Amino acid sequence: MIYLGADHAGFSLKEKIKAHLEKARVRYADLGAFAYDNDDDYPEYAVLVAKKVAKDPKARGILVCGTGNGMAIAANKTKGVRAAVAWDSYSAKKAVQDDAANILALPARDITEQSALAVVTAYLSEKPSAAARHTRRVHKIRKLER
Repeated sequence: MIYLGADHAGFSLKEKIKAHLEKARVRYADLGAFAYDNDDDYPEYAVLVAKKVAKDPKARGILVCGTGNGMAIAANKTKGVRAAVAWDSYSAKKAVQDDAANILALPARDITEQSALAVVTAYLSEKPSAAARHTRRVHKIRKLER
């Protein structure tokens, strides 16, 4: 399951990501925003997605705000979440492979629709690396959460 969330800055791109996921027949749940609201706040959507992802080790999340940074910062406050901002396919792949990122944060104001969809595809197609150095590092992150 892919959980989606966006604030006003990311709302339009989130809607395009939904259509992309539907076309690819990827299961998703939209956790908001459900309409454009210039006064909404990204932490509300970040926490909704983060809590769902943290409960299910097979789930992933995609968050969209202006820079991606606010969403990633807020989501990373939830134990078990490793949210990463990605702006190209390489950064998305490496976030999953090297850091076991389970939430992708996209910068709606700094990425084209076409690039964003390529980033989403790259993110969803990767699996965390089983290499000892990467598993060791992710384990150290988990220890920080305790």
